[in-house]
Amino acid sequence: MLAQKASDIAKEAMGKGHNCCEAVLMAANEVWSLKLSPDTLAAGVFFREGMGSGCSCGALVGLVMISGILSRKYPHPLGKELAPYLYRRFKEQFGSSCCRVLCSNRPLRERIGKKGCKILTGNTATLMVEVWEEVIRGTEQNFRNYTNAQ
Repeated sequence: MLAQKASDIAKEAMGKGHNCCEAVLMAANEVWSLKLSPDTLAAGVFFREGMGSGCSCGALVGLVMISGILSRKYPHPLGKELAPYLYRRFKEQFGSSCCRVLCSNRPLRERIGKKGCKILTGNTATLMVEVWEEVIRGTEQNFRNYTNAQ
Protein backbone atom coordinates (compact mmCIF):
# COMPACT_ATOMS: atom_id res chain seq x y z
CA MET A 1 0.00 0.00 0.00
CA LEU A 2 2.80 2.43 0.89
CA ALA A 3 4.69 1.38 -2.23
CA GLN A 4 1.68 2.18 -4.40
CA LYS A 5 1.27 5.54 -2.68
CA ALA A 6 4.94 6.39 -3.31
CA SER A 7 4.58 5.35 -6.95
CA ASP A 8 1.47 7.49 -7.40
CA ILE A 9 3.12 10.52 -5.76
CA ALA A 10 6.19 10.20 -7.99
CA LYS A 11 4.12 9.91 -11.17
CA GLU A 12 1.94 12.83 -10.14
CA ALA A 13 5.01 14.98 -9.43
CA MET A 14 6.33 14.22 -12.91
CA GLY A 15 2.95 15.10 -14.37
CA LYS A 16 3.31 18.50 -12.71
CA GLY A 17 6.67 19.13 -14.40
CA HIS A 18 9.14 17.80 -11.86
CA ASN A 19 11.92 15.54 -13.08
CA CYS A 20 12.45 11.92 -12.08
CA CYS A 21 15.01 12.70 -9.35
CA GLU A 22 12.81 15.34 -7.76
CA ALA A 23 9.81 13.02 -8.00
CA VAL A 24 11.54 10.24 -6.04
CA LEU A 25 12.65 12.73 -3.37
CA MET A 26 9.13 14.16 -3.16
CA ALA A 27 7.58 10.70 -2.87
CA ALA A 28 9.87 9.77 0.02
CA ASN A 29 9.26 13.10 1.69
CA GLU A 30 5.52 12.59 1.59
CA VAL A 31 5.17 8.88 2.40
CA TRP A 32 7.49 9.04 5.41
CA SER A 33 6.69 12.66 6.46
CA LEU A 34 10.39 13.53 6.35
CA LYS A 35 9.85 17.30 6.33
CA LEU A 36 12.74 17.84 3.92
CA SER A 37 13.60 21.47 3.33
CA PRO A 38 12.85 23.06 -0.03
CA ASP A 39 16.62 23.31 -0.55
CA THR A 40 17.02 19.56 -0.07
CA LEU A 41 14.24 18.85 -2.54
CA ALA A 42 15.75 21.35 -4.98
CA ALA A 43 19.01 19.36 -4.96
CA GLY A 44 17.43 17.07 -7.56
CA VAL A 45 16.51 19.79 -10.05
CA PHE A 46 19.53 19.36 -12.35
CA PHE A 47 19.31 15.58 -12.54
CA ARG A 48 16.75 15.73 -15.35
CA GLU A 49 17.33 13.64 -18.45
CA GLY A 50 20.56 12.10 -17.20
CA MET A 51 21.95 15.43 -15.98
CA GLY A 52 21.03 16.86 -19.36
CA SER A 53 23.46 14.53 -21.11
CA GLY A 54 21.56 11.25 -21.10
CA CYS A 55 23.85 9.61 -18.54
CA SER A 56 22.77 8.55 -15.04
CA CYS A 57 19.01 8.12 -14.69
CA GLY A 58 17.65 10.76 -12.34
CA ALA A 59 15.27 8.29 -10.70
CA LEU A 60 18.27 6.19 -9.63
CA VAL A 61 20.09 9.32 -8.46
CA GLY A 62 17.01 10.29 -6.41
CA LEU A 63 16.87 6.79 -4.93
CA VAL A 64 20.51 6.99 -3.85
CA MET A 65 20.09 10.57 -2.57
CA ILE A 66 17.08 9.74 -0.43
CA SER A 67 18.83 6.62 0.84
CA GLY A 68 21.68 8.81 2.08
CA ILE A 69 19.19 11.05 3.86
CA LEU A 70 17.28 8.11 5.37
CA SER A 71 20.43 6.32 6.48
CA ARG A 72 21.31 9.15 8.85
CA LYS A 73 18.22 8.40 10.93
CA TYR A 74 17.69 4.74 10.04
CA PRO A 75 21.03 2.96 9.52
CA HIS A 76 20.60 0.41 6.76
CA PRO A 77 22.06 -3.09 7.34
CA LEU A 78 24.02 -2.84 4.09
CA GLY A 79 25.77 0.33 5.24
CA LYS A 80 28.15 1.65 2.58
CA GLU A 81 27.24 -1.26 0.32
CA LEU A 82 23.73 0.13 -0.07
CA ALA A 83 24.53 2.37 -3.08
CA PRO A 84 26.06 -0.50 -5.11
CA TYR A 85 23.12 -2.68 -4.07
CA LEU A 86 20.62 -0.05 -5.26
CA TYR A 87 22.52 0.32 -8.53
CA ARG A 88 22.41 -3.46 -9.12
CA ARG A 89 18.70 -3.71 -8.23
CA PHE A 90 17.87 -0.79 -10.51
CA LYS A 91 19.90 -2.17 -13.40
CA GLU A 92 18.41 -5.67 -12.96
CA GLN A 93 14.87 -4.28 -12.89
CA PHE A 94 15.16 -1.75 -15.71
CA GLY A 95 18.05 -3.05 -17.81
CA SER A 96 20.32 -0.02 -17.53
CA SER A 97 21.17 2.93 -15.31
CA CYS A 98 21.69 5.21 -18.32
CA CYS A 99 18.84 7.58 -19.13
CA ARG A 100 19.62 7.55 -22.85
CA VAL A 101 19.56 3.74 -23.02
CA LEU A 102 16.41 3.49 -20.92
CA CYS A 103 14.60 5.96 -23.17
CA SER A 104 15.80 4.49 -26.46
CA ASN A 105 14.73 0.98 -25.47
CA ARG A 106 11.12 2.03 -24.88
CA PRO A 107 8.28 1.56 -27.32
CA LEU A 108 7.29 4.77 -29.11
CA ARG A 109 4.03 5.09 -27.17
CA GLU A 110 6.03 5.32 -23.91
CA ARG A 111 8.27 8.08 -25.28
CA ILE A 112 5.34 10.41 -25.90
CA GLY A 113 4.91 12.83 -23.01
CA LYS A 114 7.61 10.98 -21.07
CA LYS A 115 5.08 8.28 -20.18
CA GLY A 116 7.89 5.72 -19.88
CA CYS A 117 9.81 8.00 -17.51
CA LYS A 118 6.73 8.35 -15.31
CA ILE A 119 6.31 4.57 -15.20
CA LEU A 120 9.99 3.99 -14.43
CA THR A 121 10.01 6.70 -11.76
CA GLY A 122 6.90 5.26 -10.15
CA ASN A 123 8.54 1.83 -10.13
CA THR A 124 11.70 3.36 -8.63
CA ALA A 125 9.59 4.86 -5.83
CA THR A 126 8.17 1.37 -5.27
CA LEU A 127 11.71 -0.03 -5.10
CA MET A 128 12.59 2.70 -2.59
CA VAL A 129 9.77 1.58 -0.29
CA GLU A 130 10.75 -2.08 -0.69
CA VAL A 131 14.33 -1.29 0.34
CA TRP A 132 13.51 1.08 3.21
CA GLU A 133 10.13 0.28 4.77
CA GLU A 134 11.34 -2.64 6.85
CA VAL A 135 14.37 -0.69 8.04
CA ILE A 136 12.22 2.25 9.01
CA ARG A 137 9.92 -0.07 10.91
CA GLY A 138 13.00 -1.48 12.59
CA THR A 139 12.28 -5.16 12.05
CA GLU A 140 14.80 -7.92 12.58
CA GLN A 141 13.58 -9.74 9.49
CA ASN A 142 14.77 -6.93 7.25
CA PHE A 143 18.29 -7.23 8.59
CA ARG A 144 18.34 -10.94 7.73
CA ASN A 145 16.87 -10.34 4.26
CA TYR A 146 19.40 -7.71 3.26
CA THR A 147 22.41 -9.43 4.79
CA ASN A 148 21.54 -12.55 2.85
CA ALA A 149 21.17 -10.48 -0.34
CA GLN A 150 24.89 -9.80 -0.35
